[in-house]
Amino acid sequence: MLQKYFRPEFVIDLEEADSPETVFKIAASRIVPLNSVSEQIVRHLVIREQSGSTSLGDGVAIPHAIIPEALPAPLAIFIRVRKGIKWNAEDTKPVQLIFIVIATEQHRNEYLQLLGEIARVFHDYHRRRQILKARNPEEIFRFLTAEVKPGIFQRYRTLLFLLLAILGTYFLGRAFFPVLELPATGVYEKLGLLKFNSEPWVSRQSLTTAIFVGMILGTLFFWRFRVALAAMSIALLLFLKVMNVELAVEYMSIPTVIFIMAMMALIKWLENIGFFRIIVTAVARRIGNSSGLMLAVLMLFSTILSGFAGEVSGILVTFGLALELARQNRTSPFPYLLALVFATNVGSALTLVGNPIGVYIAFAGGLTFEDFLRWATPVSLVACAVTIIICLSLFRRHLPAQQQMKISDTLQVKPSELRLGWIVFVAVIIFIILHARLEHWLNLKEGTVLVATPIAALAFVIFVMQERGKMLIERGIDWWTILFFMFLFANAACLEHTGVTTKLGYFLLRIAQKLPFTQWLGQSGLTGSSLILLLWFSGITSGFVDNMPIVAALVPIVKTLVQIGLPHSKILWWSLLIGGCYGGNLTMIGSSANLVAIGAYEKYTGRSINFGQWIGTGIVITVITLLIATIILLIQLPFAP
Repeated sequence: MLQKYFRPEFVIDLEEADSPETVFKIAASRIVPLNSVSEQIVRHLVIREQSGSTSLGDGVAIPHAIIPEALPAPLAIFIRVRKGIKWNAEDTKPVQLIFIVIATEQHRNEYLQLLGEIARVFHDYHRRRQILKARNPEEIFRFLTAEVKPGIFQRYRTLLFLLLAILGTYFLGRAFFPVLELPATGVYEKLGLLKFNSEPWVSRQSLTTAIFVGMILGTLFFWRFRVALAAMSIALLLFLKVMNVELAVEYMSIPTVIFIMAMMALIKWLENIGFFRIIVTAVARRIGNSSGLMLAVLMLFSTILSGFAGEVSGILVTFGLALELARQNRTSPFPYLLALVFATNVGSALTLVGNPIGVYIAFAGGLTFEDFLRWATPVSLVACAVTIIICLSLFRRHLPAQQQMKISDTLQVKPSELRLGWIVFVAVIIFIILHARLEHWLNLKEGTVLVATPIAALAFVIFVMQERGKMLIERGIDWWTILFFMFLFANAACLEHTGVTTKLGYFLLRIAQKLPFTQWLGQSGLTGSSLILLLWFSGITSGFVDNMPIVAALVPIVKTLVQIGLPHSKILWWSLLIGGCYGGNLTMIGSSANLVAIGAYEKYTGRSINFGQWIGTGIVITVITLLIATIILLIQLPFAP
């Protein structure tokens, strides 16, 4: 398609330029032999640039405009500025590659398709490098229009890397696990764990580890196929007789899955009736014209909503309002995106229901909602306050001095549904908070009220909704994620079943014993060192891989450390929770909230976000919040059970 509107004479190679307008004038002058509208072209391009930067980041810009003058077809002109030119780019990098597109209203469809094609061309990193290194305009034209046909190795290099990683992990395990033997005396002997030092368990440890690592890396490289990869891992474990069907079903942690499913549907229903948006909008309308105060309030709401309604709900509500504010004030929504995502991920550790990993840890560690209020909530509130202060310091100059506050609410909310939403939401939260006490008073098995509460509430909502109840179940529950969680939990539990995590827990203790912290505080220091290792390892790795696989792999290790009687070991659950949640701020792919917000941003602005734009601020927030959590947890270490 590009060749249809782009010709070799429309390639311009410049050594330098002093401004975008200069580039526009040079490009327009190239069109003069065809059209006498160069001044109009420059004017419309300048107006479009003033309304919002056309930079894509990474030194690329695609200025474009619809002009009223007659053109026979859309026109595309490419300019390379070797020394770069200062552009209003969000990544602040100078722009070197500029593709200008102009068209009339009657050619809007072709115009939009052409913009999409150019964006696709520049998305290829290798193509950009080729264009930058091209020796003349003829080479530039060839690199821009030639169809890139990668070789077999290039097409399948990711799959090849995955297979090599699986094989490498297997052979490394064959060398590592026989050498790493559990001590033949003491607690490991009493718990009957010495069987993991001999066959067939040693061979199974290598197989299980290789399959699990393959699933994690496969999920990272082929995210769309994560359910298939997790299912294939289970199938391999069954075929290789590492576990049987009964164990696979048991390891899927059905109570955890049922709780997550019911809460998903309830939160979706509350979103649909406008419950959360009404609350946030009502408060936002009462704020003055201070943009800084507005950002702080939205961040606070993101923290609270993610803690009680989940990270996705929290970011959808608050970032939706932030986009409205950005549009009214003609400012970039990027600072709002980062600030609200950071607050959301910190808030997801606030309570038991804030993040699926919190639910999983609660069932694995036998933790109650009150435990979360005692140990996780204070840490997250302090981290939230610090995050708000940092973001206001970093982003205040990007916010308007006086902010327009015309927040519209297009939702048609029925008062009766809103009242019902309040009743259901408050009742569910109260019962979940008191679930441990109710189970004790009613002599019920641990976790019964925790699971039964959202199920009962969902049944009530379905009954009230009648015909719409079926749609809520079909669309309100993310079945793709639920299946992934089930297979993932079974894969992770198999690490415990084969003794992998028992040996890794012992290995972690050996490392912790060598840290200075352990020498200073004795046995409590051993727990403190383990806490630091788990917190920072889960935090850093969760920034690059979805936190659920990381936490699922580490939960059995914490179980082992608790089981062998490490003093104050219950505090390790909180290091795992906080590391998994806070680490989501490190990169763009660190959590579901990040991906949801980025999708909304790209839809609104038409621009993508690159790794470099995120990582600079993400590192600052992640390191500081993890450091705060480390200090607070270590101070409380002597009080942990």
